[in-house]
Amino acid sequence: MLALVMGALLSAQTQTAQTQETITVSRVLVDTRVTRFGGEPVLGLTAADFDVRIGGSRAVIESVEWVEERSDTPDQTGETSRDRVDEDAGDLPRDPSLRPHGRLIVFFVQTDFSRESARIEGQMNFLPYARELARSLSPRDRAAVFSFDSHLKFRLDFSNDAEAISEALNETLWIDQPAPPPLVAEPSLAPRLDREQMFRAAHAEKALALVAGALEPIPGPKTLLLLGWGLGELTPAGVQMKWQWKEARAALEAARVSIFSLDTTYADAHDLQVGLQTAAAQTGGFYAKTHIFPRIALQRLQRTLGGHYELELRTTEELPAGAYALRIRVKRRGVTVLAPTSVMIRP
Repeated sequence: MLALVMGALLSAQTQTAQTQETITVSRVLVDTRVTRFGGEPVLGLTAADFDVRIGGSRAVIESVEWVEERSDTPDQTGETSRDRVDEDAGDLPRDPSLRPHGRLIVFFVQTDFSRESARIEGQMNFLPYARELARSLSPRDRAAVFSFDSHLKFRLDFSNDAEAISEALNETLWIDQPAPPPLVAEPSLAPRLDREQMFRAAHAEKALALVAGALEPIPGPKTLLLLGWGLGELTPAGVQMKWQWKEARAALEAARVSIFSLDTTYADAHDLQVGLQTAAAQTGGFYAKTHIFPRIALQRLQRTLGGHYELELRTTEELPAGAYALRIRVKRRGVTVLAPTSVMIRP
């Protein structure tokens, strides 16, 4: 009997020791852009160049992969993506994994419902540059167009038709109720958007959450170009993000969406630019004004979207599920790091 008891105690101690030695870690994938002052990507970085902290603790960088996104980069045949003729959207395979690799870009245009002159004039001033950006996209890229005035409006599903994108951008000036856009092959947003929910989205932050939710099932990183006049609200304590932004931010992170805020307000400064700056900084994009030198903002954007690094990170300690502050630095001078400022640890 004594031998049985001693054996049971030894077995329990062994199991306890094994349990104590087990370490649960989490792995996350983060899209990071590293650029110089004018937006030109910094190439050739390795894991040794990055310093990453999750929740204040150093994270292990499992891998660093550079993802080239330039539409004018030659392939092994010497051709660029602009030289190649792509298929029409309707002929593309419906499985996203079989589609040609290209960028997914969403234009989210704020149109002032009250028709304030500084906002409408600024929007009209930048639209030609937005159309220029649409014409510069590779045939492999896809762009969708939304507008927001009193609620969210879906004007074009993912398309590589520069004329269709330009026309949809022009229509963002209208205060209307557009018909559902034509159906397209995957990737498509239409099956994941509810028109009643879009109509009830009375705040831009809620509209962004709906768009992010529709993007989440589509694999890979996405870019959201926010052409607008502001986010948040003015309070006695200054400009604060609305409570709906918390939902939007979580949805954008889950969908791997970076916001690039292009402030189209025709003014040197205004209160709600703080909200645009916050949204860009927290999701891994940048903020730029467009009312004086719009081409500089456009060129910086085009260079910045030339490529990004995919960082696979591992936490060094067990972390409960939840959101944690993320800080990514690069050990080089004179560079700008664009990355989300938080990361979600999932069970």
